[in-house]
This record gives sequence, C-alpha cells and structure tokens, in this order.
Amino acid sequence: MPPLTQSATPASTARVEIRDTLRLSLSFQPRTRRVEHMRRITGTLLQQCGVHEEAVATVQLLVSEIVTNAVLHGHGPCVRFSLSCDRSGDVLIEVDDFSRGRVEVRRPGPEEENGRGMFLVATLAHDWGRRGTCTWCTVSTTAAASAP
Repeated sequence: MPPLTQSATPASTARVEIRDTLRLSLSFQPRTRRVEHMRRITGTLLQQCGVHEEAVATVQLLVSEIVTNAVLHGHGPCVRFSLSCDRSGDVLIEVDDFSRGRVEVRRPGPEEENGRGMFLVATLAHDWGRRGTCTWCTVSTTAAASAP
C-alpha cells in the first residue's frame, strides 16, 4: 500500500506508512494542546495494531513526556513526531524539537512539581537517547503484555 499523506492544517503534516512496520510521522507547531493530540493518536494506532492495553498506556505516557519536553524546551518552528510499531511489537517514539540542548534525567524532590519526565522515560523505556535534536525511545509491547 502506498504511503498516505494528509495535511491537517497549514502548520501540520501527517504521513502514515503501512508495510511490515506501521509508521506515523507528524509535524506540528509547538503548542501544549498537541501533547494530548499525540497521546490520543498514539493510543488509537496502537489499539488498532492489537497492542495490549497496558502497553498502550505506557507508550502514551512516554509520548506525553517527550512531546511535552519538545513543546516547552524546543527552539524550532515545529516539532516532528514519529511513531513506529513493527510486527514483533517493538515501538519506537522519535520527537525532534530542533534544540541542541542536552536532555537530563533528573530526580526532583517530593516538593518539586516538574522534572520527572525523562526519569519516567529512562525507567519505562527499553532504551532511549538523543540523536542531534531528536529524542527517541523504544518500548517492547510484547514484554509489557506478558509481564505478571
């Protein structure tokens, strides 16, 4: 099946590819409301792919954390979001915020309201990192579904 390209708004683009891997790519303006949009889109796609509910919730949480960081700390005119799920159940989340800044895993105190996002990513993701201006992480949905 050929890739489907759709323009949601003049400032947004979407691309979905279906082969052995489901891959969604979106670009959008860095607005806080986009965090929830990406979370919902992620949930819908993974549910349609048959990913276990608990794994969907984990991936949605990680999407929320990484997209929030991009929206709040990125420096570009847009954020690029990509989600891939292959037949083995591995999910790759990539968020490019066009910021050369380092991503830190913090351990905030109990009184601090912010700063736990990358700690959650480091704890819940199978692997994660930063390539240039893109933060990525992987989640094995089959491991989450088979966990006791």
